[in-house]
Amino acid sequence: MAEQRPLMYSEKDIEVIKGTFADNEALLISIRKLFYGQDITKEEKDLIKSTFSNPEVVEVFRRKVYPVQDFNRGLIAFNDFWLDAETQIFGSSRDTVYQTIESKKLIKDMFEKAFNLLTNPDGEKVSIEYEPMIEADPLGIKLIARNLYIRAIQTALITVQAIAGRKDESPEQATKRLMQDSSK
Repeated sequence: MAEQRPLMYSEKDIEVIKGTFADNEALLISIRKLFYGQDITKEEKDLIKSTFSNPEVVEVFRRKVYPVQDFNRGLIAFNDFWLDAETQIFGSSRDTVYQTIESKKLIKDMFEKAFNLLTNPDGEKVSIEYEPMIEADPLGIKLIARNLYIRAIQTALITVQAIAGRKDESPEQATKRLMQDSSK
């Protein structure tokens, strides 16, 4: 029998995600716009502020988007922003080490600004604008940070949407449902 691994999210986390984000793609799109430095309407700001006035929602969402140390989480759920950076730099050239560390520093700053916007959408915005300036950034650190940040936000929002829309059914129920769907 295969060993069952604990989930990265507790049932309570999944409940919070479903209760907040299920059938609410408009909220996720508004968050994406806010995190990418785009203008949002007053209604979108109000929705974001009311959603993230609940500290539990902020914490569950933050853990998915921006991993920070939490020594109270289960052993398998522990995460840290800087983990795995060593795999990118071990044995690499000085330029690669510099690119990795400096781009991660920029991404960390972007995440921190973005999360401040959840409770204050009029705060300092994150900019994903990019104008190539090889002389000022010969190693492309700003481009690397920008693209990794965009990818991380997009992946996290899609994951939250998938968790929020997940149907609670057994494998047998899923198989039966899929067989019924395919016979239509």
